[in-house]
Amino acid sequence: MIILVTFMFCLIFCASIGVITVFDLYLYNQPLLTIVKANVSFQRGTSQWMIYSVLLVGFCYSIGVDYRVRKNKKTSKSS
Repeated sequence: MIILVTFMFCLIFCASIGVITVFDLYLYNQPLLTIVKANVSFQRGTSQWMIYSVLLVGFCYSIGVDYRVRKNKKTSKSS
């Protein structure tokens, strides 16, 4: 239960990539690995850097929340 926020962040991220991949498989009829690579890789000249920066900030925030929860639990146990 210590890393629950980070785990849920990663789970939601992977689930959203999975849903996008399923739609792209249906629309473009290309191999699975090609579509996953296109969805995850950074493409120059696009605005994907904004999405990746928001994801990075969210991931760092979830790690911070988990650290704070863990620290509060240790403090409450020792008192």
